[in-house]
Amino acid sequence: MKKTISLALMMSLGLFAKEYNGFQSPESVFVYENQVYVSNLGQKVAPLEKDNDGSIMILDSQGRAKPFISNLNAPKGMSVINGVLYVSDIDSVKGFDLKSKKEVFNLPIQNAIFLNDLASEGESLYVSDTGSGAVHKIDLKNKTYTTVVNIDSKQYGGGPNGLLLDKDTLYIVTYDPNQKTNGVVLKLNLKTQKLERFSNIEGALDGVAKDEKGNLLVSSWGENLQGKVYKITPKGEVSEVKVRPIQGCADIFYANKKLYIPAMLENKVITLP
Repeated sequence: MKKTISLALMMSLGLFAKEYNGFQSPESVFVYENQVYVSNLGQKVAPLEKDNDGSIMILDSQGRAKPFISNLNAPKGMSVINGVLYVSDIDSVKGFDLKSKKEVFNLPIQNAIFLNDLASEGESLYVSDTGSGAVHKIDLKNKTYTTVVNIDSKQYGGGPNGLLLDKDTLYIVTYDPNQKTNGVVLKLNLKTQKLERFSNIEGALDGVAKDEKGNLLVSSWGENLQGKVYKITPKGEVSEVKVRPIQGCADIFYANKKLYIPAMLENKVITLP
């Protein structure tokens, strides 16, 4: 008798995952108006090297990686505000007009070491510096910034990596570039400045996103490059998203009921479902 696999079972096994090639050390994904932007460190994984071979690519509707912006160094987190694509690039935040692709914004961050993710709230941007431990808030109109929090890497297992802004709460996942300690998931109340642990998961954490059910999704490089994605429900229950081990499971993004996962060391972007 012919056996069939139920839809629920297929989803639990991650069989609906799709993989797209053609990237160059993809670090982050950002989706805006159904356009998928992917930041790429370059031909080699050199997140702090000013080698001018980083880029932003687009994943088109046919599943092809196409160039969009070139001549960056090691671009990472992205966000779009008022038709401008902002991207962190080692020690500065740059902005590019989506139509002309021309650079229209460039703000160096003093003493920055490892600018990483971006999170947006209208006219302002938050940027994490994994190297210094700071999270800065950028005033785009005045081209200024202030530090909203400094993360104690010894207490919280590394500096701030992935960011997610949800109303007055900024979720922060930490990461130790030396991989000697395990990062954690934090939440910062932007009104009271209260910083606290959000979940008991630990690891080489990278990106953070939220799905339409309010579940928090957190990516981890895992052990021995066996990358994974955790799901944390609003009640705090933790499980793993069903997907194969990913080499270089970096800064994830969730949009239109789809999870985008950069596989940095495989030069791929994986989508679920």
